Amino acid sequence: MIYGFISYFRNLLIKSFLALSMWFIMWSFFYDKIEESVNLLYAMLFMAWLHTTYFYIRYWKYILLPYSLNFHSIFSHNTLINVRNRRTLFLDFFRKLKKIEAKRAIEQAYTQNLERFTLLYQNLTSIDTDNYRKNKEKIVHYLGLIEHGYEVAIHPIREKNVLLSFYKLPACYEIDFSLFQTDRLFLGLYEKGFFYRDFETLDHHLVIGESGSGKSNFMQLLNINFLHNKHRIKKIYHIDLKGGVELKRFEVLPNIEFVSSMQRLEALLSEVVEDMQQTQQIMLEKGIRTNDQFILIIFDEFGAISAYPDKKLRESIFQKLALISMQGRSSKHLLFMFGQKVDTTTLPSNIVNNLQSRVLLKTSNDNNINIIDLKDNIRERITTTEVQDFVKGRAIYKDGLTSDKVLTQFPFISDSFISTAIRFYS
Repeated sequence: MIYGFISYFRNLLIKSFLALSMWFIMWSFFYDKIEESVNLLYAMLFMAWLHTTYFYIRYWKYILLPYSLNFHSIFSHNTLINVRNRRTLFLDFFRKLKKIEAKRAIEQAYTQNLERFTLLYQNLTSIDTDNYRKNKEKIVHYLGLIEHGYEVAIHPIREKNVLLSFYKLPACYEIDFSLFQTDRLFLGLYEKGFFYRDFETLDHHLVIGESGSGKSNFMQLLNINFLHNKHRIKKIYHIDLKGGVELKRFEVLPNIEFVSSMQRLEALLSEVVEDMQQTQQIMLEKGIRTNDQFILIIFDEFGAISAYPDKKLRESIFQKLALISMQGRSSKHLLFMFGQKVDTTTLPSNIVNNLQSRVLLKTSNDNNINIIDLKDNIRERITTTEVQDFVKGRAIYKDGLTSDKVLTQFPFISDSFISTAIRFYS
C-alpha cells in the first residue's frame, strides 16, 4: 500500500514537472507577461493530477502486483569506495492493460463470454520472467481470477518487458463446419482464439489420456479435418484391435479402410512400408524434398498390440511401425497413435522417440505426463491446473516442428455431427 502511494506521488511529481516545463516554453514564446499564462499553468497541472489519479484508481491492483509479489531486479554498481559495493532494487512497474478482441465474427461467437486481456510490466534494468512463471498461481489468486478459471501465459517482450496474457477456455463447446479450413487443421480453442496447424507441417502424433479424457473426441476431430482436406489424402487406415465401431463407420467413404485384426494390420503395414520406400525413391530421383499426398494410420489404443499372445507377430508389427516413424515424415506416411498410457511395454522407445507431436489429455500417470514435460515445468510454463484435474477435452498440445506447447480445449463432437459429416463429405 505504501509503495502504491509513493509511486503515485512520484508519477504526479514527474508529470507536474513536465507540465511546468511545457508551460514555461509556451510562456516564453507566446506570452508577454507571466500573469497572462497562470490560468494555463493551473489547467495543465490539474490535467496532470486528473490523469495520474484516474490511472492509479483504475489500475490500483495491477500497479501493486509487483510489490505485493516481490517482482524486482537488483542492480549491483560501483561506489567511490568499493567496486560493485552498492545494490539498488528496481521494482517492476505496470505499463498498460489491453483487452483482446476476436478479429473474426465466428471467433467472436465462440469467445464472447471468455474475457481475455493482457498486462504489460517493465523494469528499468531487466525483467526476471522466471519469477513470473514460478508465481503464476499467486498472480491469478492475487487478482481474484482463480475462481473464474483463468489461465495466465508469460511472454517476455525484449529484455525489459513482460506480457501477462490472461484467458479462459470453455469447459465444453460444440463444433461447426465453418471452423474447418482448407490445408489447415482445426485443433480447438487456445490462448489466442482458434488454434490451427498448417497441413504441410504435419508429422507423427502421440496422443495419451486416461479413459474418458476425450481421446476419441480428438480422434473424430482429426478425422473430420482430414475429410475436409481429402484432396491431400491418398489413404487413411483406421486401426482398432478392440473391434470398436467408432472408426468403422468411416469405411463407407473412399480411400478409408478399417482394420481390426493383427494379421491384416501386419499386411497393411508391409504395404505402407513398401509404398513409403517407393515414394522416397521417386522423390530422390526427382529432387523433391517432401511429398504432398498423405497416407495416414490412425491407431486407436496401441496398447492392444502388446496384449496379443503371438510374440513374433507383435515384434513384426512394432518393427514396421518403427520404420514408418523414422522414415515416414518426408514422404507423408504419418502415424497417429492413441493410448491410455505409454511405456516400454506398450510402445517401444524407438517408436515413441520419433513421434514428434504430442497431445496430453487428463492423466495421473507420471510417465504419461513426462512425454510433454516435467510436472514443474508444465505448472510454470503452461498451466497451473494439474493434468489429472483437466476437464474432458482439455489438452496440452506440443508441436513437433517448433516444440511449442499450448493449452487447448477440443470441441465436443456428437454422433449426429459425425454422421452428418460422413454424408456431407461422401
